[in-house]
Order: sequence, then structure tokens, then C-alpha cells
Amino acid sequence: MVIAIIAVLIGLLLPAVQAARESARRSQCQNNLRQLGIAMMTHESAKKGLPPMAIHWTTADMTKAYGAAFTGNWYDDHGWYMQVMPFLENGGLAGLVRVDKSFSDPANFAARRTFVPTLACPTDIGLQKNEWPSATWARVRFNYVVNAGNTVYGQHNLGSCPGAFPTCVKFGGAPFGPRTRTKISKLSDGASKTLMLSEVLVLPETIPWGGPYSDAQTALGGQVFTGYKTPNAQGAANADALCRQQEWWTAVKDGWSSQKLPLSAAGTPAQPVAVPPGAPADSYADSNGHKQQFIVARSKHPGGVNAARCDASVAFVGDDVDPYLWNALTSAGGGEAVSN
Repeated sequence: MVIAIIAVLIGLLLPAVQAARESARRSQCQNNLRQLGIAMMTHESAKKGLPPMAIHWTTADMTKAYGAAFTGNWYDDHGWYMQVMPFLENGGLAGLVRVDKSFSDPANFAARRTFVPTLACPTDIGLQKNEWPSATWARVRFNYVVNAGNTVYGQHNLGSCPGAFPTCVKFGGAPFGPRTRTKISKLSDGASKTLMLSEVLVLPETIPWGGPYSDAQTALGGQVFTGYKTPNAQGAANADALCRQQEWWTAVKDGWSSQKLPLSAAGTPAQPVAVPPGAPADSYADSNGHKQQFIVARSKHPGGVNAARCDASVAFVGDDVDPYLWNALTSAGGGEAVSN
């Protein structure tokens, strides 16, 4: 009888203990985002703008910056990651970062392989290695990504509102874009009404490349999320749209399944979005569809994701957030009404 009573009590207490642990993990995740948001704002103050989500936006940009001997592509270069690391109170890593060299340059090998605990949400599987033996491409996958707007990575209107909602917000700019630094003061919707950062899940370690999802150090597109779909959107119609699947899907599909990421009707991630008429050429013109990707904000927190705004405040956003509100929060301009 005593054993039975103890078992019942344990059964009653266990959910409360698990809930308390998740509450602590969620708070730690929010603190990580807050620290990263403050680092972004320190960068903004020191450099007169938030870091570009991609330092270069075409291969011609890369050749101009690094010389004719450089043989890589624009999407192999820096995203925002190394630009903001010197402001994250990590002196050791700051000394390794070389933004004057390409991301894949051997000068950045040690910086690419440095684990930064602040970038890992404790509810997820932790920081993961990617192509670790490669002197050129070894890097770390992590949870936190910047807001590229309520559209695709190429940042242009799609001809209709994202996600085909009955009422939603067309692309109105974003706090992070290619090539140039965005001043927070130029966000016409206001810093407190524009998202800066949110979460994605991390794919488990792979030796071959595991694809752009959570590959957040580079300019490949995995360093951003967009408001094209609402947080943690599930079902075949809400699978993240990713490029170059023939190169990486076989290696990573078990990890994709273990992280419970949604698949398209074809049983893979969704393909890049079709280019609408009139889109600017450098916002979509590459051979692999990088700029027509979209990545949805996702987490393992029950019921939603953590997100930081451009004033460095952090809050939990529920999966049931109104699509119009999510569109508006991920848009940097347009004057939409946003309730705090």
C-alpha cells in the first residue's frame, strides 16, 4: 500500500517537476536571446547599424572584395555571425574573428569551430558540428537566427501576402538585409514593434553537409527566419522551403525526423518558392534557389517560440499567434497596428 501511494505521488509530482524544468530552460533561452540582442545593439551603436545578414549578395561582390583568386560563391561568405561575435563578451573568440577575410578562409577556421554556449537553447539538442573535418567548411549549427522579414530570403514581394492569409501584411522591409547595415532608428514601425531574433531547431551532427537549415554562420540563408509562416507551423503545407536538397537530404533526413520538422507532400522539405514577375534580379538570380528559401521560427518549447524585438526585449510568442500580427512583427515598415 505504501509503495502504491508513493507511486501515485510520484506520478502527480512528475509533470509539475517537468514543467518547472521547462520553465527554467525557457527562461535561460530568453536570457540567451537578450544577451544576443544586446550584442546586436552594441554593434549597431559601434558600427552605425545592425550587421548585414549577408556581407555580400552576389559572386561579383565577393570577387571585388577578395580578389580574382577567390573561387567561392556569395552564399559561402559571412552572414551576421562573425560580425557580432566581438560584441558578445567573448574575448577569446573576438580575437579569432576575421571579417576582412572570407568566411571559408583558413584564417577563420578556428572561429568557425568555436562553441558559443549563448547560441544554444537548453530545450533543444545543443550546439552541433557540421562538416567538422573540413578545413574550409567546418562550422557549428545553433538555435538563434535573425529576422529577414515576412517574405523569402531574397526579400521581395511574392505577388501576394505570405502564406495566402485572408488578411496579412505584404513585405515591408526587415531589420536585417544584405550588404548594408540597418540603423534601428530607420525601422519605421519602431524597434519595439519589430522582431530582431527568434529560434530554429538544430539538426544533428553530419560529416557531409547537412543543408541550410540551422546552418546559421554563413550567408546560405540558414542564418535567418522569415514571417512567411507562423511559429512552429505544422503539416505538409507548412514545411520549410530549402534549396539544394539533392546534396544533403539523404544524409540528414533521419535527423530531420528526430527533430519532428514537417515535410512536404513529397516527403522532403518544401522546394524554394517560385519567383514572381518583377522581382529584382539580385534578389533571386542564383542557380540553386538560395534566395527563394524560407525558414520558419521553431522551438521545442511547448506552445511557441521565444523572440527578441529590436529594443532587446524578449517575449514568448504562442503558436496560435494571429498570422496578421506575426506578419506585422516580422515586417520593419508598413505602419501596421501591432498590439504589445
